[in-house]
Amino acid sequence: MAVSNVVPKYHLYGEGDGVEDFDFFHIETIPARSAPLGWMLEPHRHDHLIQILMPTAGHGWLKDDNGEHETTAGMAILTPPGVMHGWRFSPDTQGYVVSVTRDYLSEQGAEPAALCASDLHGTANRLVTPDPADRAHAERYLAEMAAEFDHGPQRRSIFRPLLTLFLVRLFADKPGHAMPDGARGFSLFQFRSLVEQHFKAERQPEFYANAMGLSLSRLNRYCRLFIGKTAAQALRERMILEAKRQLAFSDFSVSQIAYDLGFDDPAYFSRVFRKETGVSPLDFRLQQHPQR
Repeated sequence: MAVSNVVPKYHLYGEGDGVEDFDFFHIETIPARSAPLGWMLEPHRHDHLIQILMPTAGHGWLKDDNGEHETTAGMAILTPPGVMHGWRFSPDTQGYVVSVTRDYLSEQGAEPAALCASDLHGTANRLVTPDPADRAHAERYLAEMAAEFDHGPQRRSIFRPLLTLFLVRLFADKPGHAMPDGARGFSLFQFRSLVEQHFKAERQPEFYANAMGLSLSRLNRYCRLFIGKTAAQALRERMILEAKRQLAFSDFSVSQIAYDLGFDDPAYFSRVFRKETGVSPLDFRLQQHPQR
């Protein structure tokens, strides 16, 4: 599988890199996409998606920047956004591929985010081999997610807890996800909970450091260890996620959303949103609802 000088990027493999839902989630079987293509997916990347591939039968060969790696049934392969990957599968391969955006994963709460933090901000594919009990649970959750995926609007509420359970089975207590040295006693859950309660009114990270009895520098150190970003970046990310939700799912005007998020000046809110997302609030809304 030769890697071209320019690695193509897709939304899902073979599909254009157009605008996708900011909280996109998807699951499909491995054969659904690879079998019609001769069981081969050329090297490519997804700039906005996290993918977790888990074969339940057969063999695979993952091609990435570090060479080619053989995979077997029961392994899980996590690919962070922007990381190159290509696949060859044996024709007897079965299994699933889960694709989600970072925004969607962040909505699952602190635990999945903490479990996957080092991988989601990484620059390489990660291969995990769960023990037999965790593998059995993970495969069951995948089958349940796939069965529920086509069930219309209610699929979102069903999919979320199954995804969380799946991630916990794959990543909890695995090497590379132990409590970082010097971070004993830090509660990511407490920080996330405080952010969830106060992000609209309190946008300064010092508020959260004080509430947790920490200096700002220590809070930032812990945040970098656990989620790969500073406290201020986590706050801004949560605010932008809320803005995206309201733009996509409410009829509030941009000014109303700005005021709800604690901005005194809607024009300043629009500048912040554009800086973080690359588009204006109105353009983002139009991307989510092209018919408007």
